[in-house]
Amino acid sequence: MKQNKTFKKIIKSILPLLLVLLVVNSCSKEELDFTEDEQNVTDIDVFSKSNASVQLTSYNKSASTTQGTFNNIDDNSATSRWSTKGRSVSAYFDFGSVVTVDFINMAFYKGNQRKSTFSYWQSNNGTSWTYRGRKTSNGNTDGLQEFDLNNITARYFRIKFQGNEFTEWNSVRDLEIFGTPATNSNGGGNGTAAGVLNGLQNWKLNAYTGNLNVSNSNDNGLNYDDSASKNDNNDWFYESNGYAYFKCYPGNPTSTNNTQNPRSELRELTSNGSTEINWDGTTNTEHSMKWKVRIDDLPPSGKVCFGQIHAESGSQFDDVIRVQVQGSSGQNSGEVDLRINGYVTEELLGSGQTISNFTFNMDTEYYFELTMRNEVVRLYSLNSNGTRNSTLFTSGDVDSDGNYFKAGCYLQSTQSSHHSSNTFGLVGIKELTVSH
Repeated sequence: MKQNKTFKKIIKSILPLLLVLLVVNSCSKEELDFTEDEQNVTDIDVFSKSNASVQLTSYNKSASTTQGTFNNIDDNSATSRWSTKGRSVSAYFDFGSVVTVDFINMAFYKGNQRKSTFSYWQSNNGTSWTYRGRKTSNGNTDGLQEFDLNNITARYFRIKFQGNEFTEWNSVRDLEIFGTPATNSNGGGNGTAAGVLNGLQNWKLNAYTGNLNVSNSNDNGLNYDDSASKNDNNDWFYESNGYAYFKCYPGNPTSTNNTQNPRSELRELTSNGSTEINWDGTTNTEHSMKWKVRIDDLPPSGKVCFGQIHAESGSQFDDVIRVQVQGSSGQNSGEVDLRINGYVTEELLGSGQTISNFTFNMDTEYYFELTMRNEVVRLYSLNSNGTRNSTLFTSGDVDSDGNYFKAGCYLQSTQSSHHSSNTFGLVGIKELTVSH
């Protein structure tokens, strides 16, 4: 009996030590959730925010998970929150052009009871990310807490949430991002068409050289250029009122790939602009293009395409999908039809399709997203923050493994039948982004 009492005393005395060892072991396991870069880079905690910083509210955002209501992350409400589980859940922010992110204010649910950890990253293309540091909340407040980010200069910003000190849950009540505009060598200003579209590093322009002369039946005096200058030219590509405008007359020359439809449009390149991209639309990776667009003028056919997924040369699919409008010849105001053409409708469904549940007006801005994943193409309508409002079109299976995005003014008016027409197509685009 005495030996049993002695044993119980020993257990009681070492129990606190066992608990400490368990906590230490748990923390070691938690550290394994950080990448090598996150382990090796030490964040600078000197608070150095600038008095010139203003709140940045113009951005598109997305999350790496569908769990929780992501829009709650920055809805300026203390009663709502975005809650997700996992130590690698990310929130992504696209500012449309290069900015300097100085600091953020963030409020955590039960932030006065537990500490939450996150890392933060920057990117110039939305694909390749550079780790910048890691922060942990103070555990003393459930209100907004300031975190200095040491002046991140980039277009894309990522917050990777890594749970709290007790669980893998992340729960953000509110977020505010502060910084200042900046300029980089790839553009981002609004003084030129290329600047509106962030420098167009990962796009080439299919347009022209020469001097426009519509009365000249020989290609309107122009030569087609598969990789035209991105400098402003009022006859086919220029900036106006914050949009990059793509303009095209039906008598303009066409490319050499057996098409008679002229265009002033962009063709997607790799992220560094080094070569043409051809991505696989048959895998589980979602390929996405977002863009804001307005249609100001229609060509003689009344039809203009402003967004595409195109297949590589030699493919049986050619235009996988064309997103276009259809109205009357030369129409420049009023309502037109939003149409889906290309392989996904003309071949799979027998004819082009009108999106009957969407009202499209001329001279009006709309925000769209075009995606392809697992052989399925979808078109979404987005709200002003870039969040999906509704699915406008879903295709059948398209087994196309070499694709690229296009955007601009692609006339559905043949050169031969309208070669001397003064009626042109005019499309304005801004906030054009792609992700893979």
